Amino acid sequence: MDSRMVELPHLLGLSMSNQDGTTPPVIFVVGTAGAGKSTLVTAFQRWSRFLQIDVLTINLDPGAERVHYDPEFDVRDLVSLSDVMDEYDLGPNGAQILAADLVAAQALDVFDEIDGLSGDILVIDTPGQVELFAFREASSHLVEVLGQGRACLAFLFDPMLSQTPSGFVSQMLLSSIVHFRLGLPTANFLSKADLLDPEVLSRILEWGDNLDVLEAALYEESAAESMDHTKGTARAEFAIGQLRMMQHAAIQPGLIPLSSEEEEGLADMLTFAQTVFGGMADIRDGFAGDIEHERH
Repeated sequence: MDSRMVELPHLLGLSMSNQDGTTPPVIFVVGTAGAGKSTLVTAFQRWSRFLQIDVLTINLDPGAERVHYDPEFDVRDLVSLSDVMDEYDLGPNGAQILAADLVAAQALDVFDEIDGLSGDILVIDTPGQVELFAFREASSHLVEVLGQGRACLAFLFDPMLSQTPSGFVSQMLLSSIVHFRLGLPTANFLSKADLLDPEVLSRILEWGDNLDVLEAALYEESAAESMDHTKGTARAEFAIGQLRMMQHAAIQPGLIPLSSEEEEGLADMLTFAQTVFGGMADIRDGFAGDIEHERH
């Protein structure tokens, strides 16, 4: 991890802490538009409160129409998408880009809003378009300031896009690029898993665990979609080449089924942050049985 991230809290005099006085883990929830980021944050906050885990939340999406969780900070109070459109005479897409940069430029102001709060974990809901969060240079500064050297990513796979081998691979690549771009520990979650038939869910999870099976599925898909077998094979070979590159780099996605509706996978999300950064020991010990129950 970049040493600048580790030193940043000291340089900025940050003081947000959890119950044992250490900086709480931070989870940035990322994924494509419609993947269920805000719904997940809402479900995670509700589930954690039931277990008496003190979860702090932040909304970083200036274009969100509404959120159903209770954020400690809502970026819409700082930057309004409609105001950006009016002031700079921009359409929705241009306003989203500018708003994302304006938010990142005020990262210290965002932190000032939560500085002094104590909690066990901080969960951050990111903009609907993942590129606005991951691929803007200013966002790296935002991640450093809010992440405090103890941040990780929960990347959400869209369940509809994941049903085809090519769609699944495209999300693998996107997750890997976001991981590379931000340099944070990343766990992949299959969002809205409850919407999938058990057979489809099982197949998708197998793709995440077994690249050989995914390779075979890619060849079958390419051959079926293209009248030109050569073109179909070339497409499959390109995708497989990308898979092998990720495999060589030890980027094996794995995939954790997640259902905000049924509260499936929420314990895995909490465990991921605990495993990477530790902390919350008292709470984990006190509710270990409940958390383990939620994982099954």
